[in-house]
Amino acid sequence: MSTLDAGDVATGADSRSLTRRTFTAVPTAISVIAFGFSTVSYYESAMKQADLAVFVPPVIHYGRDGGGDVELFAIPVTITNDGARTGTVLSMDLEVERLGALGKDEPVKKRYYSTYLGEHPRNSDAINRAFAPASIAGRQTYSETIRFYPAGNPLPKLVQDKGEYRFTLHLNLAEPSQASWWDKLWTPKVRPVTFALTMPWMSEQHLNFRRGSMAMHAKDHRPTSANSR
Repeated sequence: MSTLDAGDVATGADSRSLTRRTFTAVPTAISVIAFGFSTVSYYESAMKQADLAVFVPPVIHYGRDGGGDVELFAIPVTITNDGARTGTVLSMDLEVERLGALGKDEPVKKRYYSTYLGEHPRNSDAINRAFAPASIAGRQTYSETIRFYPAGNPLPKLVQDKGEYRFTLHLNLAEPSQASWWDKLWTPKVRPVTFALTMPWMSEQHLNFRRGSMAMHAKDHRPTSANSR
């Protein structure tokens, strides 16, 4: 066999070896990619922790109960769960701050808590639906109007005139008693929702004697949201 023929044979052998390696590597790469996609899909559909996002509309209502001594805020709240596992909201806290002082003895900020569900009833003898923990399954949405009442002494009232007010809504979530390191590392935390609303006018008679409510709205008439972090 000549030197040229031996070189041709060697070149052909190298080409066949390279072809076999190529055909072997392609299915392996496809398998790895498929495995990666299936792992991500399984995590998103079954393992992903509850990932809650809170939305507040641009209009809420302020009312009074207890003969006009107890003020309340009726806020429609929507919570979405972008995770796969169920997230449970045990309660909600609301901090309200008046932007602009009335007098030195008047409160500037007060705290309220989630007490009842539904709009403020016009009848004083209406049955109230107590707030209960809300379990939000994966990829599901929870929407309800929450009525917030003062935490502690309701007097003196915070809202005594028209003006602008800043709200901060906190969600208190159920957490596992013995969370794994994975849960501690990857469980999202819901940020408080902060938004400012304006009460354009106020009527004591409408609030105290008619058990009516006053609308408070955002200046840009847009909803506010807070995603998890």
